[in-house]
Amino acid sequence: MKEDATARAYGMYDEMGIFPALCRHGFVLVIVDMGQVRFAITAHLICVLGKLGLGYDIGCKFAEMVCMHPALAKLAADNDFKALVGAFHGHAHNRRCQLCNLTTYVHGVGLEDLEGCEKSFSKSNALAATTQYATVFHRQQAITSYLRHADTADAYQGLL
Repeated sequence: MKEDATARAYGMYDEMGIFPALCRHGFVLVIVDMGQVRFAITAHLICVLGKLGLGYDIGCKFAEMVCMHPALAKLAADNDFKALVGAFHGHAHNRRCQLCNLTTYVHGVGLEDLEGCEKSFSKSNALAATTQYATVFHRQQAITSYLRHADTADAYQGLL
């Protein structure tokens, strides 16, 4: 599909989905409706946490975009920002990308697979049936309630 046609198609929808940021334990740090929010979330997390490494399906390309971003490039460089590729998606990338961006080859990351969002999305698929035709308010209310429950029932329990 051509990019201009894709942009018009996405413009037809009020909401396209959610973009979450989870810590390595599975707690939701930030969640917003999808759009051009990746940079806003990244800036927010860098300001709050300082030195930051995050996993993203396209972490290699995202790191390049952050380095070129007029408002975010200096903040990211000053805080030693690193965007990595999660283990599940990383094996589809070329060897050079894997050596630079997979957690297996990056010192200090440990055994993290950086696929917390994938796991969260998999668990939350049941929400689709109840939120598909809901109003914006009720959709956001259902997602918020689900994520609070997931933090309490899953993430806290995983710490024990």
